[in-house]
Amino acid sequence: MIANTLRHATVAMLLLSLTGCFGDDPAIAQFETYQQRLANVVETDPLPLSEAISIPLPRKRDLLLPLADIRMGLLDAYELRECGLFQLIADRNSILGKVQDAFRHLDYEIKLLNTVAYCLSNIENEALTEQLTALQEQKSQQLTTVYWNTFASSEAWRKQLIPAGNALIPPDDPFPHSDALLAIARYANLIGQKPQEVDAISLQEPIEKQHYLGAVFLSLDESTRWLNTITQQLERDDHLIICGENRDPTRLNYLRNVFDTFFIGAVQPYVSKLNGLYLDVQPSLHQLNASINAAPSDFQPYQDAYLRGDRYDEFQRAVKHHVQYWQSLFSRCQITVGRQ
Repeated sequence: MIANTLRHATVAMLLLSLTGCFGDDPAIAQFETYQQRLANVVETDPLPLSEAISIPLPRKRDLLLPLADIRMGLLDAYELRECGLFQLIADRNSILGKVQDAFRHLDYEIKLLNTVAYCLSNIENEALTEQLTALQEQKSQQLTTVYWNTFASSEAWRKQLIPAGNALIPPDDPFPHSDALLAIARYANLIGQKPQEVDAISLQEPIEKQHYLGAVFLSLDESTRWLNTITQQLERDDHLIICGENRDPTRLNYLRNVFDTFFIGAVQPYVSKLNGLYLDVQPSLHQLNASINAAPSDFQPYQDAYLRGDRYDEFQRAVKHHVQYWQSLFSRCQITVGRQ
């Protein structure tokens, strides 16, 4: 008797601990509850969740591209001191300049092009003009590589692209991202802008501090995984839902209550929230995808999935397939979809 009591108590404590684990992430808890209630109605077991589909961002060292060292003589020329180029390059070659981070390197390259253009409009030395024109052409060609290296290797961008943890975007809490959204959009359009219109340093903090993209990508992937699994479970159990004249409607009514309460009431608003968050940044992602034309092959799977938008397309298909199952069931059983 005592042994049985202890065994039941242990089982109860285990179930409570599992419930607590599931409840750590409110978004995942919604999907789990929805799936479990569907299984309860037809008295089956929940279908095991499919394998994770998220694609990790490749390592920094696998993405960084080399930059050729460009040197020029006559840097002590008086004209270059007057137009500011001498001091700019001297600062870059100083101890602090050599250890600057990726965003400051990008900012330097932009300032260098601006200063070279200013110098060319103010000097008359033919030898200097020839060298500066060559420098301008070489640095202009390198700017896309510097742009890529900043995106691929800066701590700010990697914190933006990598999820801060395993938690999904919460269903009910606001998800602040306006500053990051604006900074991402400005960075995405940077290459197409005139250098004098770019302030790269101002973009660094909002990109680094508001973790947006990584959280959206992870939440879309996990929602896709849950929806596909639950749809497969519904299709597996579809034969257990019998409807028509002279049939007991109890099980069907329970199932419709689960649909109204847990899908319409919780899961659908959540996936709509994720859809909106992605659409907010979709134009910038497409612009980034178009601007990145020198990325190593290691980046291609990540680029296709998240910048080109393949994973968002999969998310949309998962939502559509799930809704189509319910539409098919309610059509078969001649039930009006929605709350009454």
